[in-house]
Amino acid sequence: MNRLKYIAFILIVVFLSACGTKSVMMNVVRPAEINLKGYEKIAVAQVLNARGQKDQHAKDIADEITGQLVESNRFEVVDRQHLREIMQEQKYALSGMLDETQAPEIGKLLGVSVLVFGRIQQDGYKEELTRDKPYKDKKGKKHQRRNRSGKYTLNVSFKIIDVQTSKILAAKNYSSVKNTSKSALDKNPDKIDRTVLYKKCINAIGKKFIKTIAPYHIRVKANFETDDALPEVDQAVAFFKIGEWPDGMDLLKSATQKRKLKKEIKAKTFYNLGLAQVYQGHYDKAIQNIKKAIKLNPDSSRYLQALKQARSEQKAAEELKRQL
Repeated sequence: MNRLKYIAFILIVVFLSACGTKSVMMNVVRPAEINLKGYEKIAVAQVLNARGQKDQHAKDIADEITGQLVESNRFEVVDRQHLREIMQEQKYALSGMLDETQAPEIGKLLGVSVLVFGRIQQDGYKEELTRDKPYKDKKGKKHQRRNRSGKYTLNVSFKIIDVQTSKILAAKNYSSVKNTSKSALDKNPDKIDRTVLYKKCINAIGKKFIKTIAPYHIRVKANFETDDALPEVDQAVAFFKIGEWPDGMDLLKSATQKRKLKKEIKAKTFYNLGLAQVYQGHYDKAIQNIKKAIKLNPDSSRYLQALKQARSEQKAAEELKRQL
């Protein structure tokens, strides 16, 4: 490497280290897709297979949904065993099919306000064996790699019904596809355990379902812009990572008051403060500060995206408040 290239390389390294980002991972609560505030007790009435019958897969899905409902801590959930016992006491033929039109009667028996009905639309596994192009090793011996790929597909539709009015509160269809593959040299690969893929599909369906009716947590990443002229950012991020948000916020506020900063660096101070305010629920102040950053550095796509995200978070927070 000649001297000029070496100097250019050093300058790039210095620039990247001086103008990077530091991330903080946070738990954020998201609102459910539909608002079930006021509906306190729920039960999974019935799940059927694609032929309109009960089988083990239908039972597995019903149990998964029930488990997800319990874990959400959002509702009082009638467990499956209790549901069967009550229905048997009332001489309902559980071997037969329940009808959604029976929701008010079933709901009255169970004392629930919401019933869930499900139907498997697609439930299948496909496997394929392929072979790579043969090749020879250094000794001239011929070899060939063989591949086995498996794909499980599960599609389930659900109806969530208000038992008092028989109104369908939501009608949703959820799909999950899980893949895996194995390979071996000069022989067929080991068999794929389709049960593992099947269980992953069911779990994915359950998670999609619960997000429809109950607020849920997700992990989000906030990227704060660093700079050699802003040591406060590194200190603030360190505070954020241990949950000391007030101390970190004070540091970012003090950075915005610094004088004799270049416009691009000044923009970073307002962006960082606005970003932190978003995840502390101070949305109006956050939007104001991010707009200040945009005025100072209008070419930053990061700032424009942050403004969009701040408004989205504010809207989500307002909806969450209505649901709790």
